[in-house]
Amino acid sequence: MIPPKPWKTRPDAPVRLRAPLVTLFLLALSLLYDHTGILRWGLLCAALHETGHLVAWGVLVRRMPRLEVSALGICLCMRGLGLPPAREKLLAAAGPVTNLVLCMAGVWAMDRWGYTYNGCWFVSANLLLGLFNLLPLPGLDGARLFGNF
Repeated sequence: MIPPKPWKTRPDAPVRLRAPLVTLFLLALSLLYDHTGILRWGLLCAALHETGHLVAWGVLVRRMPRLEVSALGICLCMRGLGLPPAREKLLAAAGPVTNLVLCMAGVWAMDRWGYTYNGCWFVSANLLLGLFNLLPLPGLDGARLFGNF
């Protein structure tokens, strides 16, 4: 009998899990004890944030990027590609702009059709994530926008 080969992630895979057991365990544990639902809204807003970066990447670079998912969050890896500073700032701004636009759209929708508990969580999570990512700290989008990346 031939022993099975160990499972390995391809180095060029579009989505890469860092420490997958720890990440998935912490995610499952967090979702299990998330009785308010705010974690679910935060994960949705983080996915929408990264979608904004992916759309900007597709427009600016026209190549498939790689996402790294870890216990600390989701990260768009640039694969060693050096972009001109103006394009890199556009790429960094795409995520927070997506969150802030979705926040404004949520407020507009709730103003028009009525305020709901889920709508308030969606707007709050988008606003917090968009503003938090504008902080000029290493690893956040604000460092690329306002710092010397």
